[in-house]
Amino acid sequence: MRVYLTGFMASGKSTVGPEAAARLGQPFLDLDRLITAHAGRSIPTLFAEDGGERFRELESNLLRRTATTDDLVVALGGGALVDDGNRAFAKDHGLVLYLEAPVDTVLDRVTGDDTRRPLLEDDTGSPLSRAEQRTRIEEMLATRRPTYEAAHHTLDADRRVEGVVARIVEVVSGQAA
Repeated sequence: MRVYLTGFMASGKSTVGPEAAARLGQPFLDLDRLITAHAGRSIPTLFAEDGGERFRELESNLLRRTATTDDLVVALGGGALVDDGNRAFAKDHGLVLYLEAPVDTVLDRVTGDDTRRPLLEDDTGSPLSRAEQRTRIEEMLATRRPTYEAAHHTLDADRRVEGVVARIVEVVSGQAA
């Protein structure tokens, strides 16, 4: 079964995805890493040089390529399913699981994280203050929440990795039965 993990940045998609895939005996694919490999540049560089529209175009094209593999766990970018076409595609071609994490958890996970997150930076590329990051996360989550909640299942991602992985396996196994 094809499984798409969606959720806000730092909800754990790229962390729990490989472990869930291993437990399910399936390959794992991180869509953001695939975009980076395909573009030959980091996502922040792609955004800066080609703009968000080009990034979303690549994201959509590469998402559709996942349909060529039946059994696969895919970690989607946090905004991948905001696009109506991407959301419909994922729901029609797999099981979409929303990893839900509260604002404080997301904020704690991105603080001190080495990952560059353009959506939490100012116009000069400098990280926003923690208070500004909180505000930006709250605003983005409020906008994206309906998209995330359109997933087939919502899973609590505010727990240890092992617990989230076990819940993913439980839900996927229940769907396959």
